[in-house]
Amino acid sequence: MNDLRVAVLGAGGMAGGELLRLLAGHPNVSGLHAYSHSHEGKPVHAVHRGLRHLLALDFEAFSPSKVLEDADVLFSALPHGKSMSFLADLTDSELPCIVDLAADFRLHDREAFERSFMPHTCFDLVSRYRYGLPEAFRNDLKGHSRIANPGCFATAVQLALLPLAKESILPVNPAVYAVTGSSGSGIHPKPGTHHPHRHGNFWAYKLLAHQHEPEIVQTIETVTGQKPSIRLLPHSGPFVRGIHTTTYLEHEIYSDLDAETLFRDYYSDHPFVTVTEAPPQVAEVAGTNHVHVHVTQSQRELVITLALDNLVKGAAGQAIQNMNLSLGLEETAGLQIAGGFPC
Repeated sequence: MNDLRVAVLGAGGMAGGELLRLLAGHPNVSGLHAYSHSHEGKPVHAVHRGLRHLLALDFEAFSPSKVLEDADVLFSALPHGKSMSFLADLTDSELPCIVDLAADFRLHDREAFERSFMPHTCFDLVSRYRYGLPEAFRNDLKGHSRIANPGCFATAVQLALLPLAKESILPVNPAVYAVTGSSGSGIHPKPGTHHPHRHGNFWAYKLLAHQHEPEIVQTIETVTGQKPSIRLLPHSGPFVRGIHTTTYLEHEIYSDLDAETLFRDYYSDHPFVTVTEAPPQVAEVAGTNHVHVHVTQSQRELVITLALDNLVKGAAGQAIQNMNLSLGLEETAGLQIAGGFPC
């Protein structure tokens, strides 16, 4: 596995560009293909300007037969609802590894998926995919060839709650306040990402109805055996990269709990999650696969703050981490990069 040929489907998008950036420096990757129908024939740097000096690569058209000829690993960075049609013919192929960054194969409850997204056209294939949150399911991912990469908000919330869930001391109805940057809305301009509207502005959206809630509930139920009622309270912030979450919890059991030690113990063998001495800042982790989490405690109360980069640990970086686990590579391969603080 030292000469991997890797292809990125949907390489013209933001997550696709991050995949190309990170894979270009991966020690086990010897060849890259960037698939994009809308940009076919253009150089990659025509869309991802920061890659001009890193990759001499042109976008190509995609077909299932071509990927089987070109690649050992396929990352699908298509929008939600698009992956299922493109990957239907490839899921049962002998391709050694497929990682899907969309939501299409994350949820095992069809009704929950279709309520949050759209009708599913190949739901029978969902069981072939493992949910790719290494900090919860690392052993399940090792050697498994089909992986559904988590969503960015879902990754942040789950990492904030997992140590408590593992010990069965998580309240059944936690609410998590979360703020994301504009890159979470994708590469195409929208009213919510247009600079004059976004700059200096701040607002809530999809309250009590965010599509990542069922994903979070599914993981916590898997860990605890009980179905919680988790509320994600998402907000749009006036910055480009990053997610910051704040979780407030109150329970009598916390009076006798050393929460910081609990978190440090849980994440002690997970290389990308660090329990910090002070509440984290988004700029600390921008451009990296690292997550910074802090626990503040006072008698019955806990406040958990967390920061990650939505495009890296929330998307492309975690996808590469999952590829590494799937293929038996070093988990951190290609991902030990420093951020650009201050960004």
